Amino acid sequence: MEDPHTRRCFVISPIGPDDSEIREHADDVFEFIIQPAMQELGIYAYRSDHHTAAGKITEQMFASLLKEDICIAILTFHNPNVFYELAIAQSAARPTVILIERGTMVPFDVRDLRAIVYDFKPRAIRDGIYVRQLIEHIRSIEAAGWRVEVPFGNALSPLGGATQRLALFENLRDFGGEERWLDVLREAGDRFWTAGISMSRLVSRRFRTALIERAQAGCDVRIMIMASDNPALPLVINESVSNFARVTNMIAEVDREMSALSSTAEGLVYKSMRNGCLHQQLILTGSIAAARLHCFSRATSEAPIIFCERPSRLADALDEEFEVHWGNN
Repeated sequence: MEDPHTRRCFVISPIGPDDSEIREHADDVFEFIIQPAMQELGIYAYRSDHHTAAGKITEQMFASLLKEDICIAILTFHNPNVFYELAIAQSAARPTVILIERGTMVPFDVRDLRAIVYDFKPRAIRDGIYVRQLIEHIRSIEAAGWRVEVPFGNALSPLGGATQRLALFENLRDFGGEERWLDVLREAGDRFWTAGISMSRLVSRRFRTALIERAQAGCDVRIMIMASDNPALPLVINESVSNFARVTNMIAEVDREMSALSSTAEGLVYKSMRNGCLHQQLILTGSIAAARLHCFSRATSEAPIIFCERPSRLADALDEEFEVHWGNN
């Protein structure tokens, strides 16, 4: 069964009728080049004709172009549908890799895109030459945070991006629960900074394991929670919705776990916040910024969450908030 947290790739491809030369060629490209590369990278790849859910093919195609992490476009045969879908993918700022058979002319307007020129010579297929090239292309996209600009205007917002760049969730359930926070951690690239009052998730074995894995992968991991002797702490806890003793006990437990973890995990730094007061729980990575607002009137799980993608002035402001508290402690 497909893992819903796996990155996804939509393959823009000529398909053609069953048993046609075009269909055979498209199937070969998918089976011998695309699929082996995606399996090694842990990415789920599919074409329009692989859809099994009921619905209009065009609507499913548009949804795939606008939401998937990456696209691969096969320009062999110069299929007009392929060029149409490629233009939509570019307008949606989807990272895209071009595949084109050797001897096929690359149109001028797409020559600057990442391209792999392939053939089906037995030695190349046996040695996986084009599989390796595709893996290298996608790893370079991953290193860039899976982000590209709209190629014909850096000031333009990507298609489908208006609802993705900034989102407000009413509470933790709407956001996706604690599993969503774990996904954010696992997808963090060069940094994962988090700060909050107690953050009980930090004592979870799964979360601690993911923190260690990210730190070992070179991620800059910084964690900060309020100290139990912070003079502001009693003022931010509403006894009618949160038991103060329970909060301080959780802070003590998280402090023990994080102190021990930071002493053994290189790249993971933990601080206890004795100066200043947080008004939101922060999670900051190289690609997103999230702030769960601290509301005196409601429990943390019922607090609204602001989630935004970078680049964003809001994300920059949240970075500055974290860095000022970090520097003061």
